[in-house]
Amino acid sequence: MKLSIFIFSTLFLCRIATAAFPDIAGIYLIDSQQQETKIGEVVFTDNNNGTTAVTVNLDTDQFTEHFLSMRPFRCIEGENEWFCYLSYPYDLRSQVTGDDLTDLEYQLLFIRKTPSEFGIDAWNGLYYRLQLEADGTLTGTLLEGDLNSLQSPPTEQYAKPIDLDEFIPADPSRRLFPTLRIY
Repeated sequence: MKLSIFIFSTLFLCRIATAAFPDIAGIYLIDSQQQETKIGEVVFTDNNNGTTAVTVNLDTDQFTEHFLSMRPFRCIEGENEWFCYLSYPYDLRSQVTGDDLTDLEYQLLFIRKTPSEFGIDAWNGLYYRLQLEADGTLTGTLLEGDLNSLQSPPTEQYAKPIDLDEFIPADPSRRLFPTLRIY
Protein backbone atom coordinates (compact mmCIF):
# COMPACT_ATOMS: atom_id res chain seq x y z
CA MET A 1 0.00 0.00 0.00
CA LYS A 2 2.78 2.46 0.94
CA LEU A 3 4.62 1.68 -2.30
CA SER A 4 1.54 2.44 -4.42
CA ILE A 5 1.00 5.74 -2.58
CA PHE A 6 4.66 6.63 -3.15
CA ILE A 7 4.43 5.77 -6.85
CA PHE A 8 1.20 7.77 -7.25
CA SER A 9 2.68 10.76 -5.40
CA THR A 10 5.85 10.62 -7.48
CA LEU A 11 3.89 10.43 -10.74
CA PHE A 12 1.67 13.32 -9.66
CA LEU A 13 4.66 15.50 -8.76
CA CYS A 14 6.38 14.62 -12.04
CA ARG A 15 3.21 15.58 -13.93
CA ILE A 16 3.16 18.98 -12.22
CA ALA A 17 6.86 19.59 -12.85
CA THR A 18 6.48 18.79 -16.55
CA ALA A 19 2.99 20.22 -16.93
CA ALA A 20 1.54 20.35 -20.40
CA PHE A 21 0.63 23.98 -20.92
CA PRO A 22 -1.70 25.02 -23.74
CA ASP A 23 -0.24 26.64 -26.85
CA ILE A 24 -2.01 29.93 -26.06
CA ALA A 25 -3.97 31.01 -22.99
CA GLY A 26 -5.80 34.21 -22.13
CA ILE A 27 -4.75 36.41 -19.21
CA TYR A 28 -7.72 37.65 -17.16
CA LEU A 29 -7.88 40.06 -14.25
CA ILE A 30 -10.81 39.14 -12.00
CA ASP A 31 -12.59 41.77 -9.89
CA SER A 32 -14.35 41.15 -6.58
CA GLN A 33 -17.65 40.43 -8.39
CA GLN A 34 -15.85 37.73 -10.44
CA GLN A 35 -16.07 39.82 -13.62
CA GLU A 36 -13.20 39.07 -16.00
CA THR A 37 -11.16 41.59 -17.97
CA LYS A 38 -8.98 39.96 -20.60
CA ILE A 39 -5.67 41.84 -20.72
CA GLY A 40 -3.71 39.63 -23.08
CA GLU A 41 -2.40 36.17 -23.85
CA VAL A 42 0.48 33.92 -22.94
CA VAL A 43 2.12 31.83 -25.66
CA PHE A 44 3.60 28.59 -24.28
CA THR A 45 6.27 26.74 -26.28
CA ASP A 46 7.71 23.41 -25.15
CA ASN A 47 11.51 23.63 -24.88
CA ASN A 48 11.87 19.80 -25.02
CA ASN A 49 14.00 19.91 -21.87
CA GLY A 50 11.37 19.88 -19.12
CA THR A 51 10.73 23.62 -19.36
CA THR A 52 8.21 25.66 -21.30
CA ALA A 53 9.01 29.05 -22.83
CA VAL A 54 6.51 31.82 -22.13
CA THR A 55 5.80 34.99 -24.08
CA VAL A 56 3.33 37.52 -22.67
CA ASN A 57 1.40 39.67 -25.15
CA LEU A 58 -0.69 42.40 -23.56
CA ASP A 59 -3.85 43.74 -25.21
CA THR A 60 -3.02 47.43 -25.25
CA ASP A 61 -6.69 48.29 -25.98
CA GLN A 62 -7.51 47.43 -22.34
CA PHE A 63 -5.04 49.99 -21.01
CA THR A 64 -4.76 53.76 -21.16
CA GLU A 65 -1.37 55.38 -21.67
CA HIS A 66 -0.07 57.68 -18.92
CA PHE A 67 3.20 59.45 -18.23
CA LEU A 68 3.76 58.96 -14.50
CA SER A 69 6.87 59.76 -12.47
CA MET A 70 8.85 60.55 -15.61
CA ARG A 71 8.06 57.36 -17.53
CA PRO A 72 5.22 55.84 -19.55
CA PHE A 73 2.79 53.38 -17.95
CA ARG A 74 -0.19 51.45 -19.23
CA CYS A 75 -3.01 51.51 -16.69
CA ILE A 76 -6.45 50.03 -16.25
CA GLU A 77 -8.50 52.75 -14.64
CA GLY A 78 -10.99 51.90 -11.95
CA GLU A 79 -13.15 54.42 -10.14
CA ASN A 80 -11.03 54.29 -6.96
CA GLU A 81 -7.88 52.54 -8.10
CA TRP A 82 -5.69 52.15 -11.17
CA PHE A 83 -3.67 49.03 -11.97
CA CYS A 84 -0.58 50.14 -13.89
CA TYR A 85 1.49 47.51 -15.67
CA LEU A 86 5.17 47.40 -14.74
CA SER A 87 7.31 45.74 -17.38
CA TYR A 88 10.13 43.80 -15.72
CA PRO A 89 13.25 45.66 -16.93
CA TYR A 90 15.92 42.93 -16.67
CA ASP A 91 16.76 39.57 -18.25
CA LEU A 92 14.50 36.61 -17.67
CA ARG A 93 14.84 33.12 -19.05
CA SER A 94 11.11 33.35 -19.77
CA GLN A 95 10.55 29.70 -19.03
CA VAL A 96 8.37 27.86 -16.55
CA THR A 97 7.64 24.41 -15.20
CA GLY A 98 4.56 23.22 -13.37
CA ASP A 99 6.25 23.91 -10.06
CA ASP A 100 8.19 27.09 -10.96
CA LEU A 101 6.12 29.86 -12.52
CA THR A 102 8.33 32.73 -11.34
CA ASP A 103 9.40 33.97 -14.80
CA LEU A 104 5.74 34.32 -15.77
CA GLU A 105 4.93 36.04 -12.45
CA TYR A 106 7.70 38.58 -13.15
CA GLN A 107 6.06 39.41 -16.48
CA LEU A 108 2.77 40.26 -14.75
CA LEU A 109 3.80 42.98 -12.29
CA PHE A 110 1.60 45.99 -11.51
CA ILE A 111 1.66 49.11 -9.38
CA ARG A 112 -1.56 50.49 -7.93
CA LYS A 113 -2.39 54.15 -7.56
CA THR A 114 -5.43 56.27 -6.90
CA PRO A 115 -6.77 58.47 -9.70
CA SER A 116 -5.96 61.59 -7.67
CA GLU A 117 -2.26 60.75 -7.19
CA PHE A 118 -0.03 62.68 -9.57
CA GLY A 119 2.79 60.13 -9.89
CA ILE A 120 3.26 56.47 -9.20
CA ASP A 121 5.12 54.81 -6.33
CA ALA A 122 6.73 51.35 -6.59
CA TRP A 123 6.07 51.00 -2.85
CA ASN A 124 2.52 50.10 -3.98
CA GLY A 125 3.67 47.07 -5.96
CA LEU A 126 1.33 44.23 -6.89
CA TYR A 127 2.53 40.68 -7.49
CA TYR A 128 0.37 37.73 -8.54
CA ARG A 129 1.68 34.48 -7.02
CA LEU A 130 0.67 31.83 -9.57
CA GLN A 131 -0.44 28.29 -8.84
CA LEU A 132 -1.19 25.53 -11.33
CA GLU A 133 -4.70 24.15 -10.73
CA ALA A 134 -5.76 20.55 -11.44
CA ASP A 135 -7.66 21.67 -14.58
CA GLY A 136 -4.56 23.40 -16.02
CA THR A 137 -5.68 26.91 -15.11
CA LEU A 138 -3.06 29.18 -13.59
CA THR A 139 -4.54 31.20 -10.71
CA GLY A 140 -2.76 34.22 -9.30
CA THR A 141 -3.28 35.34 -5.73
CA LEU A 142 -2.55 39.03 -5.25
CA LEU A 143 0.27 40.12 -2.95
CA GLU A 144 1.23 43.71 -2.10
CA GLY A 145 4.70 45.01 -1.43
CA ASP A 146 7.57 47.25 -2.38
CA LEU A 147 8.90 46.88 -5.93
CA ASN A 148 11.64 49.47 -5.40
CA SER A 149 14.10 46.55 -5.45
CA LEU A 150 13.78 46.77 -9.25
CA GLN A 151 15.42 50.21 -9.39
CA SER A 152 18.87 48.65 -9.71
CA PRO A 153 19.75 45.65 -11.88
CA PRO A 154 20.44 42.40 -10.06
CA THR A 155 24.11 41.46 -9.66
CA GLU A 156 23.60 38.14 -11.47
CA GLN A 157 21.87 37.62 -14.80
CA TYR A 158 18.43 36.01 -14.42
CA ALA A 159 18.39 36.71 -10.67
CA LYS A 160 15.00 37.30 -9.04
CA PRO A 161 15.38 40.42 -6.83
CA ILE A 162 11.80 40.56 -5.53
CA ASP A 163 11.68 39.20 -1.97
CA LEU A 164 8.18 37.76 -1.53
CA ASP A 165 8.79 37.39 2.22
CA GLU A 166 8.37 41.16 2.35
CA PHE A 167 4.99 41.05 0.60
CA ILE A 168 1.61 40.59 2.27
CA PRO A 169 -1.65 39.11 0.95
CA ALA A 170 -3.85 41.81 -0.54
CA ASP A 171 -7.25 42.48 0.98
CA PRO A 172 -9.56 41.31 -1.85
CA SER A 173 -12.27 43.81 -0.85
CA ARG A 174 -9.87 46.74 -1.29
CA ARG A 175 -8.14 45.88 -4.58
CA LEU A 176 -9.58 46.39 -8.05
CA PHE A 177 -8.43 42.95 -9.30
CA PRO A 178 -7.70 40.55 -6.41
CA THR A 179 -7.24 37.56 -8.74
CA LEU A 180 -5.53 36.82 -12.04
CA ARG A 181 -6.29 33.71 -14.12
CA ILE A 182 -4.58 32.29 -17.14
CA TYR A 183 -6.54 29.71 -19.17
